[in-house]
Amino acid sequence: MKKILLYAALFLSFPVYSQQADERIGNLINQSDWFGLEAAYPALKDSMQVDFLKLLSEVMIGNYFNRPEEALIGIERLLANHQVEIGSDNALHLALLTCQIEGDKGNYAVAADRAKSIMEQVKAQGESPDAYSALQAVYRFYDELRETPAPEVERPATDISVPISIEKVKLPVSIDPKGWRGTHILIPVTIHGNKYRFIFDTGAGTSYMSEQFARKVGVRIVNDSLMINQESEGAAWGKMGTLDSMQIGDITFRNSLIAVAPPNKLDSIMTVDAVLGMDFIRMFDEFRIYPKDCRIVFPITAGKLPLSGRNLLLSDKALKLRAESKEESLQLHFDTGCTTAGLYYNYYNRHKEELETIGKRETRIGGGFNVISKNEILCLPAFTITIGGTEVELQNLSVNIDESSFQVTGDDGIIGMDLVNQFHCVVVNLKDMFLELKRE
Repeated sequence: MKKILLYAALFLSFPVYSQQADERIGNLINQSDWFGLEAAYPALKDSMQVDFLKLLSEVMIGNYFNRPEEALIGIERLLANHQVEIGSDNALHLALLTCQIEGDKGNYAVAADRAKSIMEQVKAQGESPDAYSALQAVYRFYDELRETPAPEVERPATDISVPISIEKVKLPVSIDPKGWRGTHILIPVTIHGNKYRFIFDTGAGTSYMSEQFARKVGVRIVNDSLMINQESEGAAWGKMGTLDSMQIGDITFRNSLIAVAPPNKLDSIMTVDAVLGMDFIRMFDEFRIYPKDCRIVFPITAGKLPLSGRNLLLSDKALKLRAESKEESLQLHFDTGCTTAGLYYNYYNRHKEELETIGKRETRIGGGFNVISKNEILCLPAFTITIGGTEVELQNLSVNIDESSFQVTGDDGIIGMDLVNQFHCVVVNLKDMFLELKRE
């Protein structure tokens, strides 16, 4: 499921320094190589000479590896002591990031007030409205949530096992001759005593409901002009609401934010009434998917970081998975709402000659929120990757060959249920940021 974009992207650019350790770290930051930065910085920090670069490294690692409090502390120190070194544009992006972090924590009033304060400072410097348009959008969004309590979960101090269904995604035969394409996870959710089934979707930044379903379960609308997927061709105006509580097994999820979507083009392919997204999922240190046993476990104690190290990062609520293919490092969007995996044009462009010899050209119809498109793709009979030391073979993998096709900057592709369904257990740890695959 496509995420809901609420924030400006963080783009940082800094001078390259001559000292070897500083140069290497600066290059990793400028390349947005966060996995590389997380691996290299601990070994190089004592050799670094540029203090603000050390601090910035810790901010970026904290931000992308789910340690928001560390990121906040580091940003405050950078803005207090190093604004000249980092430059005004980077200072603005970092200040905006603090609003995002506070908002993600449910501190909506803090996020709104901070965005307003920064915006007033930018205005006072005589900047054009374009310079603070992102701040203005953030301020308006969080200001409307000012009186809304922060989301929270209540759970017993034991492992919680929730039954799930893994079902084929039903499609019209005009879209796929089989009448389905891939699978998704359906998880039972109880609202006001009534039971429903939501898609369990790590690719949705915020939980999601159709207008009709939101009215049915009593979602309270707090913002009636939310732009959904604002950076895609399917961008459309929706609403943002809150729900007092819902139950997932023995877990109670209170004060959840719900993106409410209007009828859209995707409805002609498949109807999506409700999605349980990352706003719920990221409240847990770990969850374990057992596809063959049809359950998800939320353990009370998270597992230990494996020897293979971290292979997940968070970027604007989206999980990015590091994988290897023929000694090349890949970054894949890990999305349990993705029924079939695929590679983006970024990857195709680097390996065009090889892929054209082994792939077969096909035309496929696909879709997402408010988008239905017919695209020519390459279908690879098999594609092998390694994740955390475990080899995975993906069959009939689609590759985007059109530069204009949907893709996320920095990502090589997307993977979800094609991966999950191959294993006895898929461990997703958000405390130490790793995904582990277990065959038994």
